[in-house]
Amino acid sequence: MSATIRNFEKRDQEVVRSLVLEGLAERWGPAFDPSYNQDILDIHSYYVEHHRATVVVLEDSEHGIIGCGILLPLPAEDIYGTWCSEQASRTEQLTGHKLCRMMRLSVAKDHRGKGYAKKIIQHLINAAKEQGFDRILVETETLWTSAVQIYRAMGFQVVEAGEENIHYEYEL
Repeated sequence: MSATIRNFEKRDQEVVRSLVLEGLAERWGPAFDPSYNQDILDIHSYYVEHHRATVVVLEDSEHGIIGCGILLPLPAEDIYGTWCSEQASRTEQLTGHKLCRMMRLSVAKDHRGKGYAKKIIQHLINAAKEQGFDRILVETETLWTSAVQIYRAMGFQVVEAGEENIHYEYEL
């Protein structure tokens, strides 16, 4: 793997936005509506400046940016409704813990199967440890089998599974 991870920069905006939207369109098919993803219209302002999130990109010298991911400190105000808040009962159980959410993990279709998603996840796990978080929370769709498999392979534990969504937790 010749790809390296670095922090997101403002100049990465359109490439990262396109990468995330392409991945979502692939997953959702004809039901996909990009207008539900207002949070990625200005990633730097919304995530980096407003939420103090860690946003990273994976790039290689030949192809440029081929992956991305976000580590969002919780609680966080979601003004766009693009990611859900933790259920009340789960939040009560985790009171007193410093929590973050891993989200917007995406790898370009032509670069999947090379361990890049694991590389991004491991980088974000290390960042969460360095920032003093106790737990990482992740939500994904039940039908997104590649996401389900990778989170399990990386040591995330299922805390809730429904017909549509699976909620994971990684204790640091």
